[in-house]
Amino acid sequence: MNNYLKRLLAILLVAVLFTAVGCAVKTLRETQDHFNKGAQIELRALDASLLNDNPDAGPGDAFSALNEYRLAYSKAKKLIETESKSLKQDNLLGAAYVLKALAIWRISDLEGDELQKAEKPGATIPEQGLTNSRQQLLSVLNEIDQGMEKQAFILGTRDRVLYKALYGFYDHDGGRAADDYETAKVWFKSAFDRLGESIDSSVPLNHPVRVYIGSARLRTLAAWNKSIYIEQQKCLARDAACKKKFIDEKKVIKAYTKETVCGINQFWHENDALKTSLKKLLAPIGLLSLLNDRTCEPPEQ
Repeated sequence: MNNYLKRLLAILLVAVLFTAVGCAVKTLRETQDHFNKGAQIELRALDASLLNDNPDAGPGDAFSALNEYRLAYSKAKKLIETESKSLKQDNLLGAAYVLKALAIWRISDLEGDELQKAEKPGATIPEQGLTNSRQQLLSVLNEIDQGMEKQAFILGTRDRVLYKALYGFYDHDGGRAADDYETAKVWFKSAFDRLGESIDSSVPLNHPVRVYIGSARLRTLAAWNKSIYIEQQKCLARDAACKKKFIDEKKVIKAYTKETVCGINQFWHENDALKTSLKKLLAPIGLLSLLNDRTCEPPEQ
C-alpha cells in the first residue's frame, strides 16, 4: 500500500472517538489499536525500503504487522459474536464489522492469498466452497450489506466509505494477482469504479476520506499502467507494431487520472506534503504534469 495511504488510513481510524464506556467499547479500542499498530509497522517497513535509513525496520516487519492484524481480527470477531447487543446500543456494531473487514483485507494481502479461478471482478457474495481470506472478506462485506439494509446498525461517514471501498481493494488485489493482462485489466477497471462508488453525495466535500479514496484510485491506475507496460514489452518482443496496441488504453488511464486528481484538487492545491505523496503515485503512470494548478481549470471558451 502506498505510504501516504497507510498514514491516512491510520489517521482516519484513530480519529474515531469512542465516548461510550464499558468492556465492549474497551475491547473495540484495543482492536483498533492492534490494527493501527499493524499499519504503522507496514508504513515503517515501506519507508525503509524507499529511504533505506530506518534502523528500526527489519525483515520481521511483515510478520509483526500480520500478527497485529490477526489480533485485530480475532478480537473483532469475538466482539461481534459475544457483544453485539452492547455494541449496537452504543452504535458501534458497524464499526466492529468494518474493523474486522479491514483486518481480513490486510491479512489476505500479507499472506499473499492466490486468486482463485472461480473469482470474478465486481463480486459482492463469495463463491461457495472458497474459504481463503479473500473470500472471507467478501463474506464480511456481505454481512455489512445485509446489516445496513436491515438497519441493524448505523455506519458513520468514514466507516461507510471504507466498507464500500474494500470491494475496490478486493478487486485491486485481484488485478495484481491475475496471470494475464486482459484479466488484470478487467479487475483494475472494476477496482477503479468501485472505489469511486464508495464516495456518494452524502460525503462532505472537505472530508479527508476523499483524499484516501482518490489516492487509492491513483494507486489502481498506476498498477493498471504497470501491467500495460509489462504486456507491451512481451508484445514488442514478438511484433514491433505492438506499440500502437495500447494507445487507446493509455488515453483512458490519463483521463481517469485527471478526473481523480481534480476530484481532490482542493486538498493538494496548497498542501506540499500531500502533493509530494501524489507525485509518487503519478510518476509510475508518467503523468506528473497533471499535478499542476491549471490542470483542473475549465477550458477557455
